Amino acid sequence: MLQHNRVIVLRTVRFKENSLIVSCYAREHGRITLLVNNAFPKGKKAGLNVYFQPLSILDVVYYYRPNAEMYRVKEVTPTYAFTSLHLNPIKLTITIFLSELIYRTVREQETNQHLFAFIESSVQMLDNLNTGVANFHLIFMVQLSRYLGFYPLNRWSPEEPYFDIKNGVFCGVEPAHGFVLEKQTSKLLSNLIDTPMLNPEMLSLNQNQRQILIEAIASFYRFHLGSGIRFRTLPILIQLFE
Repeated sequence: MLQHNRVIVLRTVRFKENSLIVSCYAREHGRITLLVNNAFPKGKKAGLNVYFQPLSILDVVYYYRPNAEMYRVKEVTPTYAFTSLHLNPIKLTITIFLSELIYRTVREQETNQHLFAFIESSVQMLDNLNTGVANFHLIFMVQLSRYLGFYPLNRWSPEEPYFDIKNGVFCGVEPAHGFVLEKQTSKLLSNLIDTPMLNPEMLSLNQNQRQILIEAIASFYRFHLGSGIRFRTLPILIQLFE
């Protein structure tokens, strides 16, 4: 049976001589894996592999079988014509990191159109950004946690200056369990939460603050999703903004 779906590319692995295995987040059915045959070009002819860049948004038609682990692609059409996402070196590095972030944290194989719409619109925002690009991945990480089930429940205040990683709240005293951010980092996190994704330039951060924040948010993710989660592209992203 043929299935039509819109997907966002998360990861690709070359398979055999001329095929790709593509991990995607799909508008229908959540996480799916696609098999793309004849993906690589022969001679001067362009191959299908050019469509499957990190966070590319594609309309695909594939052969669907219930309970199959992978679906063979019949047709693929780019949905959105990116202008800078894969050409701007800074945006490309952020894109590679965000695709890994989603790949490692969003595992469900159920339809979640709100989450799909969030990721799709976020990718388009990043493509169109002219200012504040260096803050975008931080805002995305915090906002993604809303869909993963552990979004912070309140905001920083002088009376509640510590962020409790375990319970996801800003609190008045350091919790005894020790999973807590110090006051300055907690305030930076609260400012980050309040920054609209469309206006990342509103957040004034230096290099050191960005590194502190991304490591704090990564710790927040690991506590709630499992300490074994590691983002291999995170060091590259940190080095980019040094």
